[in-house]
Amino acid sequence: MGSGMSVPPENRDPAERPEPLERTTADALEPRKRHERLARARAARAHHHPGAGLVLIWFVAAAWVVLLLVHFALWLEGVNEGNWPGVIARPWLVVSVALVVRGRRMRAGSAERALAGDTRAPVVYLRPFAADGAQIAKRWSSRVRIAPTEHLVKTRYEDRLARALRKVGPFVAIGDPTERLPLLGAVRMYAADEDWQARVSDLIGRAGVVLLHAGGGDGFTWEVRHVVEHGAPERVILSLPLDARRSQPSRQERYEAFRRRSGDAFPRPLPEAIGHCQFACFDADWTARLLGERGAPLPDGDSECARALRRLAREFKITWGPLWARNVLYASAFFGALAGIEALISSVG
Repeated sequence: MGSGMSVPPENRDPAERPEPLERTTADALEPRKRHERLARARAARAHHHPGAGLVLIWFVAAAWVVLLLVHFALWLEGVNEGNWPGVIARPWLVVSVALVVRGRRMRAGSAERALAGDTRAPVVYLRPFAADGAQIAKRWSSRVRIAPTEHLVKTRYEDRLARALRKVGPFVAIGDPTERLPLLGAVRMYAADEDWQARVSDLIGRAGVVLLHAGGGDGFTWEVRHVVEHGAPERVILSLPLDARRSQPSRQERYEAFRRRSGDAFPRPLPEAIGHCQFACFDADWTARLLGERGAPLPDGDSECARALRRLAREFKITWGPLWARNVLYASAFFGALAGIEALISSVG
């Protein structure tokens, strides 16, 4: 399944087509369950209140202020708290992050509102729904830049995309219709099973940039083919598979699976190997070019796609070496600096 939801009933195999809703046989059970789940999700999204999300965020901030004031007051009184501050702070930090994320999701606006209030052409993000929770795995062999805060707080891949691309245009995606609250990252619009393809077509026609995240699923495969049929290859960016966890197929293996499934949709062959690159762009004849190799020039020009590629290249910079080598060098530099400071203090003393 792609961001375009399930395959419409008329395109499914006969055995997968939903039975009439009045039937109560086992054949009709799954479609009915999906219908009920979608209805519950729609109702939840319709009734979430941005003001409640703001209250939740302020509650977390106030709770931290109270905890810090209590700790400071006890310290002034000379009370020995033992290890209680650490015992309380660690789990409360986890809970705080979860509550703030939920509050932000409750306050998330809709794609319709974002498009109506912004005259720029949108950046349209098409992906399999399974990619919504994807993170850049912190593999020791990875050469993609990772911010220090990402070692402490989990950051989804889509959040980093949004951070880079919102400066180019509204970052828009079709939302998973089963989610009760919009995810952070791209602003969502939701569509019923029978009209998601029309929504996707409309977004592609309005887009300044179309970002395809390589993956599988019948809905996403349709989206890839529709983007290619629409033309305008200079507006298309291909997001390549992320570094895998050790239990998963490698990113090269998953890319090869994408090439087998959707590669024939492109007029020219996709690259066989992707190396450490995270993105590919296209020339006017659909010749794919990998983005991000060190030393390679960045796209110039002032088009939405060129600006998006430059921002992505900075956000997902390919570093000089793998993560393990960078950590060794940074740790050596840190402890070397400490030793130098200690030696300087000793000589002065």
